[in-house]
Amino acid sequence: MSKRAILFFCLLTFALGWGTQLGIVAAYGNPENAPPYWLIVLMSTPAIATLLFAIFHAPARRQILWKPTWRMWPMAIPALCIPILIGFGAVAVVLAFGWGAPGWFVFSVDGVQISGGPWMLGKGTQGWVQFAANVVVTGAWFAAISAIPAIGEELGWRGLLQGALIDRFGIGRGLAMLALVWSFWHLPSLLAGYNYPDHPVLGGFVLFPLKLIGASLFMAWLTLRAGSFWPAAFAHGAGNSIEIGVISNLKMTMPQIYVDVLHLLLTLGAGLICFMLLERGRRPPKRAHDMSEMPVPAT
Repeated sequence: MSKRAILFFCLLTFALGWGTQLGIVAAYGNPENAPPYWLIVLMSTPAIATLLFAIFHAPARRQILWKPTWRMWPMAIPALCIPILIGFGAVAVVLAFGWGAPGWFVFSVDGVQISGGPWMLGKGTQGWVQFAANVVVTGAWFAAISAIPAIGEELGWRGLLQGALIDRFGIGRGLAMLALVWSFWHLPSLLAGYNYPDHPVLGGFVLFPLKLIGASLFMAWLTLRAGSFWPAAFAHGAGNSIEIGVISNLKMTMPQIYVDVLHLLLTLGAGLICFMLLERGRRPPKRAHDMSEMPVPAT
């Protein structure tokens, strides 16, 4: 895709996304008050832009990573596990520093007491093995459900725009630009109090863009390793379900900004690790020396 085509795609996606968000904000105030179907419509707007490009722009049509691949199946494991680790990592840090307590769990040496939440293997007292299985099964179930609307975003962000930006600007700058586009596409909702009701301006212009840099690095690793956008959609679903669910149910004794910054740092850290893995995988292997490459001794 040319730079002009990339710009037009971004403008089209913003027009569709911002138009929908402004309508939701006008009708309901904070988008969290809107019926769920409106959020599904909103999340579908990048996919609509992608489908329009696929119909009318042949270079974009050839670039979309929409086909399932065999390589995507093993990438489903980190797509699920990394959001789970971010969520429970936040719980661990909050407990360690005394900033609050988890709303659903009481941890002990022998296991976990689960008092709330939609856990597929039940609540009550569970040993660590059963609890871990409960987390994985529940996470996979809700990630799969939440991935359905997330497909609408990910077909646009990872399926098309990511590859176009990397091709034009290189992997580092391309992913940073993708993160900013992805973040500011959410701006009307963020300024209306979505995600950061206590500090919407700080959230919209600082916290969320930085957090999505980490998320973009993580999802780029998934996408490029899989050759398909589907693992990113699954990871997006996991982030919107079990990761956010666990973090949002923390009972904080400190201001909410503590957990918001913590969530940002954990996501950014995970993203940087994935980016290092991605760069390592892209680096050509060193050639092994063999006898034919040895210099011929002078005679």
